[in-house]
Amino acid sequence: MDTINDTVNNTVEEDPSITLLQDLIKFSTVSATGPSTGTYTSCASYIKNYLTSNALNNIKTLCSSPQSSCFTLGDPTSPVVVLNWIGSSPTLPCILLNCHYDVVPPGDIKQWTSALPFSGLKKDGRIYGRGAQDMKCVVAQYMSCLTKLSESGITMKRTVVFTAVPDEEIGGAGMADFLASDFYKGVEGRGGIGLALDEGLASEDDTYSVFYGERLPWWIKVTSKGATGHGSRFIEPTAMEQIIDVSRKALDFRKQQKDILHGLDCHAGCDHAVVAKRRREKKTMGDVTSLNITAIHAGVDNGDGTYAYNVIPPEAKATFDIRISPHVDPEDIRAMINGWCQECSKGDGEVGGLEWDFIGHGNDFKTHYTTETDVEVNPYYRAFLEGVKLSGIECRPEVFPAATDSRFLRKLGIRALGFSPMRNSEILLHEYNENIKVDVFLEGVEVYMKLIPHLANCEV
Repeated sequence: MDTINDTVNNTVEEDPSITLLQDLIKFSTVSATGPSTGTYTSCASYIKNYLTSNALNNIKTLCSSPQSSCFTLGDPTSPVVVLNWIGSSPTLPCILLNCHYDVVPPGDIKQWTSALPFSGLKKDGRIYGRGAQDMKCVVAQYMSCLTKLSESGITMKRTVVFTAVPDEEIGGAGMADFLASDFYKGVEGRGGIGLALDEGLASEDDTYSVFYGERLPWWIKVTSKGATGHGSRFIEPTAMEQIIDVSRKALDFRKQQKDILHGLDCHAGCDHAVVAKRRREKKTMGDVTSLNITAIHAGVDNGDGTYAYNVIPPEAKATFDIRISPHVDPEDIRAMINGWCQECSKGDGEVGGLEWDFIGHGNDFKTHYTTETDVEVNPYYRAFLEGVKLSGIECRPEVFPAATDSRFLRKLGIRALGFSPMRNSEILLHEYNENIKVDVFLEGVEVYMKLIPHLANCEV
């Protein structure tokens, strides 16, 4: 067994929650391939079997199998795992603990210099692998905490619902399945959800970050149409000229927003890390709107995978990843993109022009949805802060810079907070050598051990 910095004793090394996280990481639940490879179903089965074999099988449920405390919803190849711990006052609004078990691709394996992406290796006081921070760490923390609470014989007034969903990284189909299920309709009929906890980010200082809102994800495709012909001629208009012109406008906007966030002296690198170092300054990533060009495609296919170098393509496409700050009206962004397309369109209306549309599931929200952080208005937020403070830790409210399943919950009026208890930690989600410190992970388990019962028993 690997030594953890020579400072962690054998008791810590043998904590079963560590093995649990390692096991979860070993499932290569990459969103794009998880259903076809069967890793989604194998990971979901592991979660279900772990929960039902660790003192949770005696908790009464209202699902189709009364003897089981946990079951699966949705597409058989993309299951949603649900645990329903019924409280002593089941008509009170419940507490939802949501997490996702899918992960992004590991990228170039050669860049994983500390450990292989699905090894779950524990080395030098850290656990390595895809999902170590995003967000199998929280999956394991929830599972470990619920198991320990059940073994303790604790009684909680409010029902606690645990959901482990797939496809969060590619739009949120797993959460959509849950919200469309008969189970969720039953939750609504019994008092609804009082507070939902979902994904957050690590913090580089001594406080935890808690996210009350997030930037709207708009993934869009811009299509440019033009004239085609021989590459030796000055044919007008061309699809390439138009797509390049609109891309320049997009990059100008990107630079403007980046300058607002970082200033003109900003350096290249991961924006999440830069933001973490500047948390106490005026702007964070959630305060600005980001835009990145993620693909440009054009060319006349020769039919063998190559492209004709002497033919002007009649069509070109670009995809943009836009994350709209809650401080910006999405309709202003829509008007801006419409303006770009009008300004960059050339031709007589029959030949030439630009148009755009949304791509991806759940990425066309027209309105921002946030959770109230005024404790006088939202007593659940007060209860959350109190519950975290039981561990002697303060929280800082922020806007999440990316997109999570919380946006679907907030759209329904459900109070949702993004919270991943990782502090004094580098933000490494989606990066090579993704890892979490063992002591940070274990601290998170202990925080949930106090927080979940506090929320489940809170008076609001």
